[in-house]
Order: sequence, then C-alpha cells, then structure tokens
Amino acid sequence: MPDVMLVEDDADLRHATIETLELEGFRVHAFDAAVPALEALAPDFPGVILSDLRMPGLSGLEFLEQAQVRAPDVPFILITAHGDIPAAIQAMRGGAHDFLEKPCSPDLMLNVLRRAQAMRDMHLENSRLRQIQIDERMIGRSTVMQELRQRLRVLAGLQLDLLIAGETGTGKELAARILHDLSPRSQGPFVAVNCGALTEAEVNRELFGTSESPGLVARADGGTLYLDELEAMPDSLQVRLLRVVETREITPLGAAPHPVDLRVLASVKSPPERLIEENRLRSDLFHRFNATLHLPPLRDREEDAHLLVAHFVAEAARRHDLPKPHLDSTLRRRVAGHDWPGNVREARNFAEGLVIGLEMTFTPSTDAGHEGGLDYDAAMGSFEARLLRSALIQTGGRKSEAAELLGIPRKRLYLRLRHHDML
Repeated sequence: MPDVMLVEDDADLRHATIETLELEGFRVHAFDAAVPALEALAPDFPGVILSDLRMPGLSGLEFLEQAQVRAPDVPFILITAHGDIPAAIQAMRGGAHDFLEKPCSPDLMLNVLRRAQAMRDMHLENSRLRQIQIDERMIGRSTVMQELRQRLRVLAGLQLDLLIAGETGTGKELAARILHDLSPRSQGPFVAVNCGALTEAEVNRELFGTSESPGLVARADGGTLYLDELEAMPDSLQVRLLRVVETREITPLGAAPHPVDLRVLASVKSPPERLIEENRLRSDLFHRFNATLHLPPLRDREEDAHLLVAHFVAEAARRHDLPKPHLDSTLRRRVAGHDWPGNVREARNFAEGLVIGLEMTFTPSTDAGHEGGLDYDAAMGSFEARLLRSALIQTGGRKSEAAELLGIPRKRLYLRLRHHDML
C-alpha cells in the first residue's frame, strides 16, 4: 500500500482528499500544518509528500526547503492556487517533484501521485541493491565497518574528488571501485593508475598522453580516474595533476588544452599530514580533495578477522573447485589473536593457502605460538612463491590458465614469476 503524507490546513479539503486517496488504496498520513509533518518526516519515508502552498506558520515552500534537507529523496508535490505560476516555478527550482493547481481533479492528482510513487519505489529498490552490493564487497560486522559502508553510500552519489588513506591491504582500490560503481558515473570508465609502479617519464606519458596517443586522464573522460600511491608521484607531476583537478583541463604533450569531465579518486598508504611533512605530498594538492576517507586496518576491527577468512576460504574453494577446509576452534583462536599486518590482503592470501592445501603459518612476530623466524615481507614472499608454484602444477605449466586460476592478469603473473626467478 503506497504512502502519502498530506499537509492541508483546510479541514474540509483535507478530509475529502483523505477519502479519495484511501478509496484508491493509499495509506494517508494527514497533518493540518507543516511543522508537525516535518517532525514526523523520516529520511526513509517510503511514500510521497502532498502539501498545500498557503498555510499559516510554515508555508509550503518553507516546508519544501526543510523537507529537502531532512528527506531529499522523498518526492514533494505542491498544491498551488490557480494561476500562481511564480510559486510553481519557485517550487520546481527548489526541488519539488511536481505541482498541482487548485481546483484539481481527483484523476489528475492520482496520476501525479502514482508517477511520483513509482519513482520513489525505484529509488528505494536501487538503495536496497546498493546496500547489498556494498555489504557483499566491503565485508565486516564491526561498528567501524558499518560506519565506513554508510559513508561510502553517501559519498558515492556526490561529485567530489576524494583521497583514500589506508595501510597496504586495507582495500583502497576496492573502496574506489565501489565509489565509482555506485555513482552516477558508473556507466563511464574506471581508469586505475599505480603511480608507484611507473617511472616519472612513464607516469607523464601514461597519464597526460601526447598529441598522437591520449593518456589515461583523457580515457577517464566521463568516468573516474583512480591514482593509487599518489605519494609516489614526483612533485612536478603532482603540480600538473593539481591543474587538472582545479581546471578539469588537460594539455597532452604537443597538443592544445582540452576539457575533461571526470572524478578524481586517489589513495595514499600513510596519513596525508605525515606525507606533507615529509614532502611526499603537496599540501595544495591535498587541499584540492574535498574529503579524506580513512580505511581501518584489520587489527582495529579484530572481530571481522574470522568473518573475512571464512568468506575468502569459501570464495577460493569455489574458484578452484576444491573442498572447503574446516576452520576448527584452534584455527579460529589463532585468527582472532593475529594482528594481520598485511590487513585484508593477508587474510585473503592466508585463506587461499588453506584451500589449496599449503601449510599456513601466521607472521611469527605477532603470533603468540611462535618465537623468532621470518618477518612479514619474507613470509608473504615465501607464501606467494608456493602459491604460484601450486598454480603452475595444477595447470601443467600453462601460464594463461594459471593466471585465470589465480584470478590475476597474465602480465601480473609474469611479473611475479620473474620476481621469484621462476621464469
């Protein structure tokens, strides 16, 4: 049953409208003034607001203005006096969904309400799907993760350039992809650049392009540009990037300036304030980002560790078509007691190793059951080498199939194999 919040100070007209709407299957929440209606209005109200314009106390236009702040996604329909075109125009500019002129036929009113309700239903369904999408991709039941998911939902719909700060493995690129996928730019390209993997000359050429070859900034036109490890970008290129962010204009080598329509997301591995002090991040570039999104390390949400490992175990078992190993109480205690210096990425790799039958150990320096031994980088390097070797064995040495089995690009597989002297 669709809901209507009816605000009408004329008692006879209010009762007549209630009768008409209820006969057509609407659930009516009726008020004789805007102030009590505003107090009752919640952001998740599932219906439509139908309000008179001329009322004592708060006028219909003032009610509209405050309702837009409290519940911006709820359609607002204003009833104006016959011929009051200036008020109708002002209402539409103020965010009203539609307006009706008195006297209004019941059929016209019902048609306008049904169209507005259909739009509201679609918005609520999209919100529900966005909620599911974020919950499935950004996993965790901790308070800090619930707050992060809520902030992602809000920021995704805003045309803001954002800086994402978090340690290695906390999911910075995942957060950037969620921000893009849930944004109005989701149908446009998502272009990711790892600034730490390119030389200064490569970054210059890849990002800004030339007269003959468009760069990645140009390719992100209409979508989102994501710059990973922004602090690794040389100062001279940070200056050029600052100009792009400020002017939304790019000048490829040997070409004239031209406008670009994009959203810029960037990530850093250390607190931005520290990077500025160390002269690794320009303060003027930092201040051009509208907000900073901080991703928590896994050690600050330890109640999520077992949930993540269990999720990644199930995911890896499906991908490799292997049985899911049992996570016994001993393993659960060790998972809960580990501080996960590699964060979510370490949890994913640990789960992957469990599924394919590797003998998994935690980083010795933080595992109470071990003393001495490898440091984190050495332990993870050893694990990666075993994982690569296992993938090659399972695929008979066919590298394309091994890359597909591991879920990584073939180029990345070759780079990692070369790193471990396995080519």
